[in-house]
Amino acid sequence: MNLISQTRKILEKPRERDKKKDTFWCSESETMLFEIYHRWKGTKPSNPIKAEAQVLMNAGKMMEEALVEQWVAAGAVQKSEEQIHIRMDRLGVPISGYIDALHVDGYPIEVKTFYGYWQQKQLEQGKARESYLKQLAIYMDALDQDKGKLFYMERGNGKMFEFTLHRINEKQFLCGDIGFNLHDTYQRWQDLYTNHILPSQEPEPDYLYKIPPSQIDWSKASKADIKKARANQKVIGEHAWAINYSGYKDLILQRQGVEPGYTVEELIEIKKYSEAFK
Repeated sequence: MNLISQTRKILEKPRERDKKKDTFWCSESETMLFEIYHRWKGTKPSNPIKAEAQVLMNAGKMMEEALVEQWVAAGAVQKSEEQIHIRMDRLGVPISGYIDALHVDGYPIEVKTFYGYWQQKQLEQGKARESYLKQLAIYMDALDQDKGKLFYMERGNGKMFEFTLHRINEKQFLCGDIGFNLHDTYQRWQDLYTNHILPSQEPEPDYLYKIPPSQIDWSKASKADIKKARANQKVIGEHAWAINYSGYKDLILQRQGVEPGYTVEELIEIKKYSEAFK
């Protein structure tokens, strides 16, 4: 076996700690409830992550871990398994996670690598991803810290960004102009845990895969999206990104009784309702 094959075999494997689920993960603050439920119940994904995507994900994680090791060597952070792994209950809900690093002053640091112009542009505008900030806030809550750091590195050009998250009070957190109430996340999980996970009652999918053409406000759709929809190259729905990249996309569509893409009848309606805005 050559080195490429050996490396792919290593990087295509799911991380061991991700196999069994008996808690809410700190990284699931904005994950669809339908998806969390099926992860918890061990439902086999209808759309498992592709090998190429798993390789990129694990390679990015290895880059993050290597960066932390350099910080450890430089004396900037402390690290041990006892400090890094957290497990706690909030509102009767079990929560767990793995903190990337602890600063020598005791506050948590979350490290993310990324690639691409769009995300770099967002970061240059001071817009960190809110789900990452909420993940960091949960770590801060677990450690009873009033500050945390979110660190980004671009995998292609090495550009770095750093954001400081502050705890304002027991519930409120603030990073620049991004603020949120962390208890909203805990309450969202509590509802899913109490009303669905414990009694094994599947929740409804969080979003519609496709909005009926007659209900779309075509005046607010971009010309690019209208052109793609008319050519059946894009479906206009609620939070399309979340559904399209879900491991349970086909199951969501099955529950909603729809097929991927548009039917002939739907395309006729789309052309009718979007004609004035194409």
